[in-house]
Amino acid sequence: MAEKVEAIKEEKKGPLGKLKEAIVPDSEEQAAIISTLVRLGVLVWSGGILTLNYVAIPGVPQQKIDPTFIASIFSGSLASFGLQVGKKKNGNANAPKIVDNKNNKVGTK
Repeated sequence: MAEKVEAIKEEKKGPLGKLKEAIVPDSEEQAAIISTLVRLGVLVWSGGILTLNYVAIPGVPQQKIDPTFIASIFSGSLASFGLQVGKKKNGNANAPKIVDNKNNKVGTK
């Protein structure tokens, strides 16, 4: 009896359902693949918007937008893949330099 119920369930799957089960049978893996594709889509979209903000295409008027929000989305989607955007600070290499200006007469009258 249980075999008949399973056979009926198999028959009710459409071609897309059968293809989905053949490619990735585990539903958790399917969710992981879909989530990666969505993150990748957001990354490509935000990268494209940022690129179009700085590149002029002949015949197409360039629109001036504030890229701050799109850049934050871009860096956030990069971070979701484990990449970090920004400069690394190497110890004291970027530390402010203290200069003695006691003999400097610049800016005084």
